[in-house]
Amino acid sequence: MKHFIADLHLQHPKLAELRGFESTGAHDNALLEALWRIDPTTDELWVLGDICSGGIASMRHALELLGTLEIPMHLVTGNHDPVNPMNRNAHKYFGEFTAVFETVQQYARTLIGGRSVLMSHYPYQGAGDHVGDGAGFERFTQYRLPDLGEWLMHGHTHDTSRRSGRRSICVSAEAWGLRPASEVEITEEMHGSGAGRR
Repeated sequence: MKHFIADLHLQHPKLAELRGFESTGAHDNALLEALWRIDPTTDELWVLGDICSGGIASMRHALELLGTLEIPMHLVTGNHDPVNPMNRNAHKYFGEFTAVFETVQQYARTLIGGRSVLMSHYPYQGAGDHVGDGAGFERFTQYRLPDLGEWLMHGHTHDTSRRSGRRSICVSAEAWGLRPASEVEITEEMHGSGAGRR
């Protein structure tokens, strides 16, 4: 079974505080504890960006922690990941990321509940940015996909709402209680009562 999460932000003091933790260690342990529950014999994890706070030391710490997991993992890069192609030196870190993740890409596609679903760190173009930003505020527009009628899973917003649009599901850690969303839960969100919400 596939599991999905975004915005881990390991070793990120500000995010740890915003999420109610007294230290980055307590924050990181809580997130890793949820990931350790994934069965490595049957499951895989998709991380939709932002494993760290953006610095190289934070990146290496996050990769070290994630490297302790025994589950197959894939990364769709986010703006805080030094391996993201938006960064001039992204190629320098590719080997470090592929030592932990089976695949590293900017966008991906998967099958969920019989439907093809796009995966990106960012919500669709025009969907806004972070929680609390003004209406219409949007960063990284050149890296956002246009909504051409397909389902999208994304992170980036840190919103507690699981829906960011008619066909958009947010898998930011905040939206799922600081744990990954399972393929079954995503299918239910797509087909369930939330399918018409915007």
